[in-house]
Amino acid sequence: MPAPLVLMLTLLAGSPSPQLLTLEVRTYRGTTDVSDATRVIVHRAGQREQPVGRILPGRARTVGVPPGIYDAQAVNEREGRVLDIRWAERLVVMPYPDEAGHHLEVINFVSGYGALQIRSASGRAPGSETNIALFTAEAHGQPAAVPSVPGPYALFVVRAGQYDVLVRRGAAETWHTGVNVPLDRTRLWIVP
Repeated sequence: MPAPLVLMLTLLAGSPSPQLLTLEVRTYRGTTDVSDATRVIVHRAGQREQPVGRILPGRARTVGVPPGIYDAQAVNEREGRVLDIRWAERLVVMPYPDEAGHHLEVINFVSGYGALQIRSASGRAPGSETNIALFTAEAHGQPAAVPSVPGPYALFVVRAGQYDVLVRRGAAETWHTGVNVPLDRTRLWIVP
């Protein structure tokens, strides 16, 4: 474990009752949001005998957790039948200033995908005056995905890889090239 992370966890362990952070877990099957049909059980990393939170199908997708490292089990169901189970391990949930106490993780039941969460510098979704599009790297003819905005961010769920982000504010356009969408993880990217 990297020394800065060990130091942060040591400091957190010695501090009195840390403030709870909002952990939001959304689930996808490829590019289709299946969150409303998925149950998520959150555990402290490596301690799966006693869950610290549950997210039930059709309910709010959030749970309050203290800062720490977590494992989450996602169970996708339809008509009482389990379709798929997926574990996401070692999710680092810390009070990062860019997240404003709201941490998002996307779990995908299909291999090869990742997620890009885009927020403004204030920690909120980019404003109505800002338009964001995601393109396959160096292929700017057609956007690679349409953002969903279920919370304080714009979210793109796409195949893992390199993408270019176009930010439009009024008539001004700015390209940000080589933005990496990691495999099986959620990346937070702040609009400059």
